[in-house]
Amino acid sequence: MTEQPSLHLGVNCPGHGSYRNAWRRAGIDPLGTANPDFYVRIAQTAERGLFDAVFTADVPALTPTWASEPQRATLDPILALTAAAQQTERVGVVATVSSSWHHPFNLARSIATLDRISHGRAGWNVVTSYNPLVSPNYGLAELPPKEQRYARADEFLDVVLELWRTWAPDAIVADKASGRYAVPERVRPISHRGEFFEVTGGGLVPPSEQGLPVVFQAGASPEGLELAARHADATFVAAATPEAAREYRDRLDATAATVRAPGRKPVLALPGLVLWFGSTDEEARRRRDELADPESEAATLGMLAQRLGIPAAEIDLDGPLPLDAAHFAAQKRHTSEGFLRSLAALGESGRTVREIVRDGVGHLTVTGGPKTVADTIEAWFATGTVDGFNLMFDVIDESFEPFVDEVVPILQERGLFRRHYTGSTLREHLGLPVPTW
Repeated sequence: MTEQPSLHLGVNCPGHGSYRNAWRRAGIDPLGTANPDFYVRIAQTAERGLFDAVFTADVPALTPTWASEPQRATLDPILALTAAAQQTERVGVVATVSSSWHHPFNLARSIATLDRISHGRAGWNVVTSYNPLVSPNYGLAELPPKEQRYARADEFLDVVLELWRTWAPDAIVADKASGRYAVPERVRPISHRGEFFEVTGGGLVPPSEQGLPVVFQAGASPEGLELAARHADATFVAAATPEAAREYRDRLDATAATVRAPGRKPVLALPGLVLWFGSTDEEARRRRDELADPESEAATLGMLAQRLGIPAAEIDLDGPLPLDAAHFAAQKRHTSEGFLRSLAALGESGRTVREIVRDGVGHLTVTGGPKTVADTIEAWFATGTVDGFNLMFDVIDESFEPFVDEVVPILQERGLFRRHYTGSTLREHLGLPVPTW
């Protein structure tokens, strides 16, 4: 059997798309993201395109812009992906859930249930949350310090993994004649006493076809890298330039060399890729200009200002990015260090703030047709720095299907991407082994 190409593709559906006013486009249902059919449709398109997984980001907060955009009118990610899993057969389903606001027993049970329902296609993207709007929903006036959030996440993952390993794959024999349901020595209850959690008992959901759900992580701070190196199978990366991607890969590998268990596969790195897509480069540029309305650019500038900790009115659009080393060191305690590092790389490229705002504020952004997009994917993948991409579209209901129809065949012709699924689980898609007990 020919080994499948190792380029990995996921699709992120955080609302209607990266274009702020996507919900106002003709033919777009403004309440689509609050309807399970949306997630089913995206997952079915991803499966037709042979993608590894559908990924749902999640910021459980009512943002100040609720009056003019529906980005937070979204369903619980695990429940939405459960609906998608029941209408698909191969594509993975990866839900984002924060370790800062939940209890490990409930999370372990929910993700393991999704894994059973999907027959081994579930993943969990563990985040610690850096958006201060979220904490009041959970009864806290402000976010806990970053160091505390990551210490909690580390223990949270230890507990979840113990719970997932309660039942060995061969623990249940279900012998009706003898009445023996399970082999006692193959069931391992847990008794955890830690700084943040006390959990005595065990998981209730036996393993799926892939053994354990796949663990993803998104974080580029030293604490985030250590969390990923210790626990994660794959990471989502903010890297707007090849240099930023290389720096991340080097830092992750260096951390993994000190804390990752011997024999475990290297952590996969999957940068975000935002696409302003058309059937030709000219069409894509026209589309980008069409969608470049003042409201969206103002919102992007506001996001940049928030990440920089500088009022938007004080930022010179035609000047360089105001992010020197001292400001970076101070601000990384309050926002995503991954996005700050990616922004710093954009600033070092000589782009003005106006150019950065137009192209996005942290992820690799490409405006182009099928060949341009395929060339970019191939060029980055050829460096050996990244293992694939987590795609985001300007308007997902308008651009995702054309990507599947026009870009995927190019990647297949170049020998970069699979022509058919060779497995049925998310671990198989990602080239990950079934864990041992």
